Amino acid sequence: MDGSIPTDEPIEIDRIADLLRADASVTLLVLMELGRDGFLERVGEDAIRVRDRAEAPGDGIVQIRRMLEPVALRTAAEHARPVDLITLRHLAEGVEAAVAARDYLAFRRADDAFVATLLSLHPNAELARLCTELRLRTAYDGLRVPVEQGVLSDSLRPDARIVDLIAAGDFAGVESLAETLIDRLRLVGAPRMDSPHLVGAPIPLDVEVDVEFLEVPVS
Repeated sequence: MDGSIPTDEPIEIDRIADLLRADASVTLLVLMELGRDGFLERVGEDAIRVRDRAEAPGDGIVQIRRMLEPVALRTAAEHARPVDLITLRHLAEGVEAAVAARDYLAFRRADDAFVATLLSLHPNAELARLCTELRLRTAYDGLRVPVEQGVLSDSLRPDARIVDLIAAGDFAGVESLAETLIDRLRLVGAPRMDSPHLVGAPIPLDVEVDVEFLEVPVS
C-alpha cells in the first residue's frame, strides 16, 4: 500500500512471515486473501510479488459506494434522536464483542446491523436501500483473517467512533470517517477479483478460503 515493497519484485513467503511475526499458516491465509483480491501473485513455490495497481471491474462499483455512502450516513446521522443513539451504541457494543470473541460471522452481522440501522434514519428510504445493497455486493472478506487472529485495528471497526461523533454533533466527521473507511477497506479486501459479489447475491460467508492462489504458480 505504501510502496515499501516495490511492485514486481519477488519476496519470499518466509520473509513475510518473519516481518509479520506470524507462523506460516497464518501468513499463507493473509497472502491468499490479498492474492484473491488481485494485489499479489505467486512466483514459483516460495515467493510472491506485489502487482501493479490497475483498475478492475469491481472498482467502479466500490467508487459508486464511496460517492453515495458517506453523504448518506451523514444525513442519517443528522436525523438521529437520543433514543436512536442508545440503540446505535448498543449495536456498536455488539461489534466490539464479536471482535473480542474473534468471531468473523458475528462481526459481519453486527457491523451490517449497525450500518443498516443508521441508514434507516435517512429520510430517503430508496437511497438507504441502495447503500445497503451496495454494501452487500462489496463485502470485504479480506477482514476475516484479521478478525479471527485478533489483529483488527480500531480504524477498521469505527462503529463506536461514529456514535461518539453523532453525539457530539460532528456530522462532517461521520462523513469523513466513512470516506476514509471505504478507502482503507478497498485495499484491505475489496472483491476486485470475485465477480459473484458484483453480479449476483453475495457468496456465503462460511465458504472455504479460495486456494487457487496457492495452487497455480505464476510463471
